[in-house]
Amino acid sequence: MESANAPTMDFSWAVAAETPEFRERCRRQSAFMRLHSFHPVPDVRQYGSLEGRTMKLHYEITQSDLLEPAKIAEMHALFEACYDCAPKSAFDADLADKTHVVLLLDEAQRLMGFSTQQIYEIETADGHAIILFSGDTVIAPSCWGTQELVRGWCELTAQMLIDAGEVPCYWFLISKGFRTYLYLPLFFKNYHPHPDRLGMGLKLLLDQLAVEKFPGAYDPATGLIRFPSSKGQLGGDLAEIPDHRHDNRDVRFFLAQNPDFTCGVELACLAPISLANTHGLGRRILTQSLKRLT
Repeated sequence: MESANAPTMDFSWAVAAETPEFRERCRRQSAFMRLHSFHPVPDVRQYGSLEGRTMKLHYEITQSDLLEPAKIAEMHALFEACYDCAPKSAFDADLADKTHVVLLLDEAQRLMGFSTQQIYEIETADGHAIILFSGDTVIAPSCWGTQELVRGWCELTAQMLIDAGEVPCYWFLISKGFRTYLYLPLFFKNYHPHPDRLGMGLKLLLDQLAVEKFPGAYDPATGLIRFPSSKGQLGGDLAEIPDHRHDNRDVRFFLAQNPDFTCGVELACLAPISLANTHGLGRRILTQSLKRLT
């Protein structure tokens, strides 16, 4: 959990986040980093992992209602730097609905990314279940490649599994970008929607969750959530599909399922959370988290 003794942030730079010029610079050149007066950081898209390089990153997990106003403003500044149509009022309303936040921080406790999460219980056709719903998630582009935010999410997930006992747990997420969707094949064997139509048995529960959380916006026929007005959409270069991704089967599937993602349309997704349903990186990190917590 986040320490109460964390250093106080100097947040005078955030005033600049209100200008269109600031937002455009952030999208094109990750100016968010420069506003923190960082030394140049390698772009992980070119140089690979940040581990062992200039910046040492770590995660912290906190309850959302314990966040200081300055930290929330900093989170919104980073979110607005990467997403269009992201007013503070909508960001605050979304955060208020969450129970936890995974923060990605550097050695000086400066924010490099975050993911908001909601853990809640529900009654389904098959009985009681626990849902982990992932909300706003963003990592500063110059920190792409780090797995620290993933480790934080796995620690929160592992604690949920421990607390749940025999109660089934599910990851409910909505995706308005292919990078978010790719966490499903990276972590899980069975999920919905899946390129091979695996996980079709999850659709009934997914429909229930999406209809309850997004009444009037979710269409069970398409699995898409269309809000009356965008609640945030990838901005600038971040909305483009890199050339090396065009041949990726999972990316092509996401684009076929959600062709209007650049307009803020979300694809509803669901995966059972259990060690048996994980593989690869997800299984390794989740196993490590479970061992550490038990």
